[in-house]
Amino acid sequence: MSFKNNKKVVIALGGNALMQKYDSGSAEEQFKQTRKSLDPLFHFIEKDYNICITHGNGPQVGLELLKNEAKADEIPALPLGVLIAHTQGGIGYIVQQSLQNLLSKKGLEKEVVTFVSQVKVDPNDPKLKNPTKFIGKHYTKELAAEMIEKFNWQMKEQEEDSWRRVVSSPAPQYLFNGNSIKHMMEFGTIVIAAGGGGIPAYIKEDKGLRLVDGVIDKDMTSALLARIVKSEEFFIITDVGHVCLNYGENDVKNIHKSNLKEIKEWLNEGHFKEGTMKPKIEAAIYFLEHHGKKVIITSIDNIENAIKGISGTIIEKV
Repeated sequence: MSFKNNKKVVIALGGNALMQKYDSGSAEEQFKQTRKSLDPLFHFIEKDYNICITHGNGPQVGLELLKNEAKADEIPALPLGVLIAHTQGGIGYIVQQSLQNLLSKKGLEKEVVTFVSQVKVDPNDPKLKNPTKFIGKHYTKELAAEMIEKFNWQMKEQEEDSWRRVVSSPAPQYLFNGNSIKHMMEFGTIVIAAGGGGIPAYIKEDKGLRLVDGVIDKDMTSALLARIVKSEEFFIITDVGHVCLNYGENDVKNIHKSNLKEIKEWLNEGHFKEGTMKPKIEAAIYFLEHHGKKVIITSIDNIENAIKGISGTIIEKV
């Protein structure tokens, strides 16, 4: 049976939708949080969307790197690209199993499939020399100083007295296997893909694909994927209900509805912070400039009302 004419949606789940800020990262915590986060996605299933779910991996890949470095004298260290592949498989398994169980409980016969996704980047991308991507756990300033001293990390303050490690984040250029993802969606399969922004790679002449040391922003890869599969809608799920102007100030203002021209003006005025909301806005702009019709940025609890158009930040082309 073909579902080719059904409306398509790409749903980008933030890493915090699967693991909360101060969780330890245990499997039990991640399964519990994932089940909670997936339940609202049934609103898309009930409306017969063809669905692709992408997800972040910032907290998880940061923990993988920490384990890598803490045991480097006992176990050979793995490159960052391989660790991203590990998180794609691990998180994909948690999401896939949790979603399949929820589907079964509701008596719905749908398959869920996880793709290990590689993404082409430019090995000379200047972003590789300017780490901006937050990963791993949150630390106080004092603990961050200890981690910098111990592991030679680069760290930045993400929020007041909340420091995290930063790594390079090259721009995605091309998603390998994008057409396969599109075909599976049109067959009615729920696809989990582009986890953690995908595994960054480049094509070396006569030697095929090679890894690049970095973590791609998952929202930008999700926007690229949404373009490839010709999705009409793109949902970015984060830990806030709305995009804000003057965030952190006394005159903070929630944005409920906007358009491409207006959101680009606010971006140019510097309203959105690097490493947090700015990449999401850039991804929204890319999607709307390339085929997309609507972007919604909201929290997991607001999905139902966001679909109805009464909550979240809704950005349309015009």
